[in-house]
Amino acid sequence: MSAPNAGRQSPEPERQSGAQAGQTSDNVNSQGAGPKEGAEKASDNTKDSLSSNPQHTLEKHAEETTSKKV
Repeated sequence: MSAPNAGRQSPEPERQSGAQAGQTSDNVNSQGAGPKEGAEKASDNTKDSLSSNPQHTLEKHAEETTSKKV
């Protein structure tokens, strides 16, 4: 491998690995990062248990400190 400039150079085309040659998978889920079985159902269960309008952490404290006390 001869290069005009010293430093890191790409290997010869016949010595490149598949990733270096630009070969990619046709199916993105075959790369191992796809959703797990039951992930959608677990997500739905989590969302169902959430309140639609949660109360802010300091809302009660702010109401107590700013309200007029009689």
